[in-house]
Amino acid sequence: MLETCARLGLSSEEMARLGALWGKSAEKGGGTTSLLLCHMLDTAAVAEFMFDRFLARATRDMLDRVSGGRGRRFFAWVCGMHDCGKGTPAFQRKSGAEAAALAGVGLGWRAAMVTAEVSRQWSHDKAGAFLLRQALRASGRWDRQHVDWVCPMVSGHHGTLRGATMKDIAHAQGDAHGKTAEWRRVQELVVEVFTAALGFDSLAGVQPVAVPARAEQLGLLGMVVMADWIASDSTRFPGVPDLAQVSLAGARCRAAAAWEERRLDGGLRRLRPTDGCDVIELRFGHGARASQALAVDVVRAMDVPGLVFLEAPMGEGKTKTALAAAEVMAERFGLSGVFVGMPTQATADPMFTQVRAWAAAAEPGSEDDVVLLHGKRAFNPEWKAIQAGDWSTADARFRTVQEDAPDACCVSRQGPADWFLGPKRGLLAHLTVGTIDQLLYAATRTRHVMLRTACLAGKVVILDEVHACDVYMSQFLKEALHWLGQARVPVLLLSATLPPGQRAELASAYMSGVTGTTDETELPAPGGTRMSPLYGPACRLPSSFMRRPGATTCPCASRFCPNRLSAGASRHRTGIRNSPSSTCSPVNWPKVASLSSSATPLNGRSARTASSLPPSRVSG
Repeated sequence: MLETCARLGLSSEEMARLGALWGKSAEKGGGTTSLLLCHMLDTAAVAEFMFDRFLARATRDMLDRVSGGRGRRFFAWVCGMHDCGKGTPAFQRKSGAEAAALAGVGLGWRAAMVTAEVSRQWSHDKAGAFLLRQALRASGRWDRQHVDWVCPMVSGHHGTLRGATMKDIAHAQGDAHGKTAEWRRVQELVVEVFTAALGFDSLAGVQPVAVPARAEQLGLLGMVVMADWIASDSTRFPGVPDLAQVSLAGARCRAAAAWEERRLDGGLRRLRPTDGCDVIELRFGHGARASQALAVDVVRAMDVPGLVFLEAPMGEGKTKTALAAAEVMAERFGLSGVFVGMPTQATADPMFTQVRAWAAAAEPGSEDDVVLLHGKRAFNPEWKAIQAGDWSTADARFRTVQEDAPDACCVSRQGPADWFLGPKRGLLAHLTVGTIDQLLYAATRTRHVMLRTACLAGKVVILDEVHACDVYMSQFLKEALHWLGQARVPVLLLSATLPPGQRAELASAYMSGVTGTTDETELPAPGGTRMSPLYGPACRLPSSFMRRPGATTCPCASRFCPNRLSAGASRHRTGIRNSPSSTCSPVNWPKVASLSSSATPLNGRSARTASSLPPSRVSG
């Protein structure tokens, strides 16, 4: 770090002030103070590992698109910058021993003006967003639209996105933020030195080239939260109190050790193309039925991620079809995981077993990554056998995640071996099975909702028995589908008895996120007198056959043809309609969404105008 400071032409006095700013106190950081720049570099190093070994290819592509091909470095910069607001009197006063060192280098404050209550009001997430906004504007190169969406990555990293109040404005201009020239200069240096340490020539060179969709912004913020949590492990990221010992290389060594201990790798990252193969037979050991083969073919024909309705009577193999289709989607669209949402805990337990068996066949070893998510999973025998162990003492090492908060308010953390088993983190696992409420929480205005959005990014979402949602649950489901559509997350909805009205509402909700409008989505009407296994025209009888006198058998070989007579397996109704089709092929089904992004900052106003419950989960 001293080399970087020298390259930037910093004086010895300026370096002394940088070396006095602490990020993790000795009291909560394992007995050794960790400098602010050290923690920022640790978080950036964790972000690099996340980009290389955790994020799905689709997410990495999004970051490359936003940053102009510098996705890895830009992601590390965003994650590391999250704690820049700790370089203020409001935060530095929290530890008496470290505060005394600051006074010795000319970074003091009036104690009567910077009280504990003021520190609580001007928390470092708010201060960081203000500080970064000032620095980006001062660079002279950042467009306002990019400033508006990047700064919330700092203000929301503790789980809440809040608008500025009159008190916040007063604190930003007062002693809590630092009124003296020395404080203003050292805050500029924190941003400047960190940016240079990551290899950027200047702050102006960090500017992205595109604005991601709101759902993508929310998912990116969730990844910032994850990187911060991992880098706050005081056992793997011990304190570094000397600026001369702070370096990006050292941060990368600590991040590598923490990553191996966490065992965060996994997911469907090595899938092989299955074009021309019977995926059902490969994964489940039996040939595909007509409906199953047709569903897989339809998914293979999709150009972009979208929404698929999979409807068939009970016992026709919808679950296996959905898992096979999810595998095809994951391979084609660069996704690394699957979330399967079930209506009840009782149905989630057997699904957990099925998904583990499928994962073992799709990518051997990935079955160990499957996480069961519901409140009574401790009673599941298979889950108990997998997760045997005692993690009751693992929370202590994560106390430094939120230094501002009293101990009783700190977010609970689990130990390294069960990283995905703690509160709010289960859905981060690449392969998850749980009750549908795990998804519905992503449509609520709750703390750390951005973490749930990040959990679903890079996954294929499968929801079974969607017809079981009541009116109240349906409102949250539609809101969740809106965000999933905007985040380019493919969704498979399974049902045997889905009413047409509910189907149309769900499709419109997803497409509202895709297109940014609230127009109703027109779906093709089902053909015949029986619902087809997938939504859409199932069997179009050739015109020549329809005109043939006395014709009683449809040439279609599908056993799911809606024109089949109820009395015979090979008999089909004729005269249902006079289709102009010349072949008996399923046309225009299922509905495939063409994706476009809505470029609105998280702290801006949503483009969605339709009234629904719940309201937009991000306050502006």
